[in-house]
Amino acid sequence: MVKVRKQRQKKSYNYAANRKRMNKKQTRDGKIKCPEAKGAWEKSRTVSKNFKNMGLSSDPNAAIPIRKSQKQRVEVLKKSLESRDIPKDVVSNALEAGIRRKKRKKVVAPKGHVAKELEENANAPRESGFRYSKGQVTLISYYLDKYKLNYKAMVRDRKNYEQETWKQLRRKIRKFLSIQEHVDGYLKSRGLERLSLEEEDTDSD
Repeated sequence: MVKVRKQRQKKSYNYAANRKRMNKKQTRDGKIKCPEAKGAWEKSRTVSKNFKNMGLSSDPNAAIPIRKSQKQRVEVLKKSLESRDIPKDVVSNALEAGIRRKKRKKVVAPKGHVAKELEENANAPRESGFRYSKGQVTLISYYLDKYKLNYKAMVRDRKNYEQETWKQLRRKIRKFLSIQEHVDGYLKSRGLERLSLEEEDTDSD
């Protein structure tokens, strides 16, 4: 079989490459950016062992396994026996195997505080970084100046190019008023100290 020209040509050693540096780069784990895991990480242990010690899992399929058909059949048979849909004499081998199966003991992770800290950090309230563009701010400010909070009147305005409904406009303006940065800018440009706007009851229509 004919080989490719690159395979047949003479091999040459690359003297410009630093083999030691290349090897270090390949074997390097990389920087751990997570502050919770950084302190608990042990370089001498493998990735899976470190995750296990911290009460985490490196493989989501292993942590939350997919139920097999056999296990599902056992659950169906149990439920049908409880609801008396089938006679108790008819008990399959699968059901007996399911009843005899021992429950696994829960292994306590030595560094389980890391998982708790990550969960607390994920559930902590965060300030939204959402901001409207300059064009949207100008348009919403125009609506507020002209119509206050009369959303149905805004729909018929010529500047409503996107043909937004009154509910879409209401959602947009409520979001605008919930962002303190936009409200402060609006008040400053109008020379006002506080915003006093009352919504009309449009839900009943």
